[in-house]
Amino acid sequence: MGKLLSNLPNWLRLTLLFPLLFINGFLLALLINYFEPLFSFVIIASILAFLLELAVKLLEQWGVKRGWAIAGILIFTLVIVTIIGAILIPLIAFQLTQLIDSTPKWIDEATKQLRDLSELPIFRRLPIDVNSIVNESAKQLSNALKSLGTQTLSILLGTIASAFNALLILILTIFLLIGGDTFWTGIFSWVPAPWGMRVQEYLQQTFKDYFFSKLILAALSSVARLVIFILFGIPYATLFAFSIGILGLVPFLGNIITLFGTILLCFHSVKLALIFVISAFVIDQVTDNFIAPRLIGETIGLNPVWLLISVFIGAKVAGILGLFLAVPLASVIKRLINDLRTELSKNYQEAGGKSEL
Repeated sequence: MGKLLSNLPNWLRLTLLFPLLFINGFLLALLINYFEPLFSFVIIASILAFLLELAVKLLEQWGVKRGWAIAGILIFTLVIVTIIGAILIPLIAFQLTQLIDSTPKWIDEATKQLRDLSELPIFRRLPIDVNSIVNESAKQLSNALKSLGTQTLSILLGTIASAFNALLILILTIFLLIGGDTFWTGIFSWVPAPWGMRVQEYLQQTFKDYFFSKLILAALSSVARLVIFILFGIPYATLFAFSIGILGLVPFLGNIITLFGTILLCFHSVKLALIFVISAFVIDQVTDNFIAPRLIGETIGLNPVWLLISVFIGAKVAGILGLFLAVPLASVIKRLINDLRTELSKNYQEAGGKSEL
């Protein structure tokens, strides 16, 4: 059987292997879905451990023993997260509630102004009903905001209430910091050589570089937006700044929130809406073209089309967690496919050379 497969062309071998890979992937997806909470906790703890490992290694370079370095970094991280959570989460929830209450008033005022404009002769000549369009758009926007606010508040409350899950993730993070290398080496040892080592290396490198860089970019862009929004008097500055910055961890989602916020502010003040979208555009250009290349470099290397496809597949397979993991996993898969193509091309050239001899 092995000789028969080896004599087949590479494209035919790949065609025969594809159904097997599809079936194995489908069974793996069912297994992951069944144990979804456990997989989610392990993945989140692994990402946190990857990021904290960078700070631990930095302290080790300064002469601090690893045990003390891990303890110090964990305590420092818990203090910072607690302080930020105690201040930021209640403020964002409060501003979100205020925004939901204020939006109907904004929409009513804007609707009245647009109705006055629709009475002008130039609008009367148009073969469309401007009033119905305005009323329907205002209604849809109001409903969308109420739905978004309800879901966001429920997520915040659910996150705060899930103390047991947070404790479990913390414990897993500590264990992965202490013995994570042995844990992952044991898992990837089941993958045939040399692919097991490659997958482990690519995952560690990509996850560390990608999430560390994205967190820095999210923090910088959030603070920059907050300062600009406060200076120009944009309402609910904290809510807009940090929601765009945090959701910007997912490709394209930050831009969607920016567009939604711009439309919403147009009902309150067109001037503030223009300041809002222009400042967001400038900050995105600075972070994407000047800061991000220096932090991320060639870590991802994905075409925007593949970025969108990977985000869609990640959301379909694993929901919110899939959104965050889609891009780095797609980058790892791309690198593995490139390695596989190189190996197949090399084997094909060697086989061709031998046949000529």
